[in-house]
Amino acid sequence: VPAMIGAKMILTGQWKGQGVFNMEQFDPDPFMADLNQYGLPWKIVDLPLDGVPV
Repeated sequence: VPAMIGAKMILTGQWKGQGVFNMEQFDPDPFMADLNQYGLPWKIVDLPLDGVPV
């Protein structure tokens, strides 16, 4: 699924540039939205910081 989403982003022009890029160099928001759409759901969980050493 991640490879298909990356290919879709390139083909639709959401990810573009000259040369070689790592997928981490592109805007992650459309990629992460598509992960939910194509069956790899994710969510952000904020955890309390009480008692965590700094």
